[in-house]
Amino acid sequence: MERGHYLVQPFLALVGETGRMRVAARLRLLSLTLMIIGAAPAEQVIPFPDKDAVGEALIIPANSPVHFRGWGKNGYAQFEGRFVLTGTFMYGCEADCEGSGPLKDSDLYLTVVPDPKLKARLPNWKIRHNDMMILITRSKALTPSLGTALDRSKLRAGKLPYISGRISIVVDHFETGLECDSANFGARFVAVAKPPKDARAEFNGDYGCGMI
Repeated sequence: MERGHYLVQPFLALVGETGRMRVAARLRLLSLTLMIIGAAPAEQVIPFPDKDAVGEALIIPANSPVHFRGWGKNGYAQFEGRFVLTGTFMYGCEADCEGSGPLKDSDLYLTVVPDPKLKARLPNWKIRHNDMMILITRSKALTPSLGTALDRSKLRAGKLPYISGRISIVVDHFETGLECDSANFGARFVAVAKPPKDARAEFNGDYGCGMI
């Protein structure tokens, strides 16, 4: 009995020490997890400097592909950084041009409604949170690949309201501002990521009224 008691006591002590070590390890892991969560970047909120837009602010998601550079012309927020813009494109007039031809290239605009997952990562507004349609500037090199030659001919003749489809392009100089009490967006074309694909699309969202 004495010998058995002698052997059991160290074993129990060993088990107790192991248990304490496990608890300590778990506490250290929990502490590290809390530190990581606390260090995770939060969204950036930048108040809009126009005093007439009370309470308005720019919301920049933590995982945004662009970085705020400052306020530019006409109160537009300027950003730096390139990213691949994927979504549904519309090539046509700012307003419905059907029946108003002939049109010049300068009458036509390229806009893109970004895919939902990408839109969620792009800067937007706290109050004026309308649907996002991005005006693409310097897109002249891209427009010959939008639609067929016949489509573009009909568009310029005013016989087609717009050309639409899927697009994936590299852009930079993202910007956003407020016009007509709504949010408006723009970006500069850099390169083609994937060739555009024509597809009929309807644009029924609330996209604001300004053009950058």
